[in-house]
Amino acid sequence: MTDEDKIKWFEKATQFQLEGMIFLVMKSRTNGEGSWAIQNQETKEVLNSNMEWEAEPAKAMRDEAFIIRARFDRDTAMAMYEQYKMFAEAA
Repeated sequence: MTDEDKIKWFEKATQFQLEGMIFLVMKSRTNGEGSWAIQNQETKEVLNSNMEWEAEPAKAMRDEAFIIRARFDRDTAMAMYEQYKMFAEAA
């Protein structure tokens, strides 16, 4: 696989394992931009912008406040997870 092929694959991937059962998961794509969540696959919780894990409600029950708290562009989600790890290690 060439570097260009790897980049194309990465752009289309929808889930990446970060650590253990914690994954970066694309939840939707609009106009070529993904909406990502950091999800604990064991507990089915997502990391929100307050650096807290919260249960992910059923799709019909998700309000705008939840989307704002728990959905991010990919770069923001990755940066948040790095911050969360530093915060968790310090505690």
